Amino acid sequence: MKLRGILENTPLLVAIIIINVAGTLIGFYYYWDQLVSSSPVYWIFIPDCPLYTMLAAAVLAVYVSTRRSSDIVNFITAIGLAKYGTWTVFVVLAFTTFYFSVDSSFYSVLVLLHVAMAAEFILPLMLIRQLKPRFITVALIWFFANDFADYFLGTHPPIPASDITQIAIFTFLLTPVFIIVAYAAARFLNNSNT
Repeated sequence: MKLRGILENTPLLVAIIIINVAGTLIGFYYYWDQLVSSSPVYWIFIPDCPLYTMLAAAVLAVYVSTRRSSDIVNFITAIGLAKYGTWTVFVVLAFTTFYFSVDSSFYSVLVLLHVAMAAEFILPLMLIRQLKPRFITVALIWFFANDFADYFLGTHPPIPASDITQIAIFTFLLTPVFIIVAYAAARFLNNSNT
C-alpha cells in the first residue's frame, strides 16, 4: 500500500484516533498534579505530549468525517508530535537513573509510546495541501514560546534539576531542527505521490 493510502483507510485512521485519545488521557493524568498546582495562564505550555496527541486525534477525526483539514494546524501538530516524542525518548534514555529509579516499567512503556508518537508526525504532514513559508514563522514563534515557558517560567515536566541547562539547550535546538524537517518532509510529500 502506498503511504497516502493510509489516509483512505478509515478503520486504520479511527484506530489511530482512539490510540491518540487514550494517550492524551494518560498524558493529562501524568501532568495532572502539575496542572492543578499551576496558574491556568500556563496550562497551554505544560502538557506538551498530550497536547499534540490531542491535536493529532482532532486533525484526523475532522479529516475522517469531513475530508477537510487546516494546513497550519497540520504543520504545527506534526512538529509537536515529532519534537516532543523525540524529546521524551532522548531525555528519558539519557537520564535513566532519574526516571527508571521512579518506575522502570512505566518509563520503558513511555519510551515506546513516544517513539510511535514521533513517527506519527507524517500523518498530519500528508494532509497539507498548500505549504506556505509563513508556517515556519508561526511555528518558530509558537515553539520558542513554549521552550521559553518551559525553562524560564518552569512549565517543563519533571527533569533532573542538575541537568536542566543541558536539557534546555537540547530542547531549544530541537525547535528549528524539527521545523526544518517538517517543512522539507511536507514539501516532499506535496511534490510526490508516495
